[in-house]
Amino acid sequence: MRLAPPQSRSRRHLADLDMVPMINVVFLLLIFFLTSATLRAKPPVELTLPVSPLAEASDPAREAVLYIAADGLWHYGAEQGRAAVLAELQSGLLQGAEAEFTLKLALDATLPAQDLARALADFAAIGVGRVDLITRAGGAP
Repeated sequence: MRLAPPQSRSRRHLADLDMVPMINVVFLLLIFFLTSATLRAKPPVELTLPVSPLAEASDPAREAVLYIAADGLWHYGAEQGRAAVLAELQSGLLQGAEAEFTLKLALDATLPAQDLARALADFAAIGVGRVDLITRAGGAP
């Protein structure tokens, strides 16, 4: 009795079959990382935040933040400009956004102190009770 040698598949055919599970794993990893990643929104202006030795970790991208650039331009949400931002803040306060509304403020370190003082006076005039300044860690403790 004569036995025939086992039929072997071509190398190319075997390689094609072996790639399918790896492609599945790659797509599963891609889907996992896309769904678990947190996309960070870019601030509307480039700022050099003031330095503070007591700075706490904060994520301005997850909060409603008022940005004041070095040239004095204001950004809050979709609003741009001092008057538009103040009107937006005031309408939010009038609608009772929160009983203890805290405004997060990110401003450029080179912004003149007079501009900051005028902004704080504007906030007090529309009823903002508390302002938190976003800073970066550094400096002497």
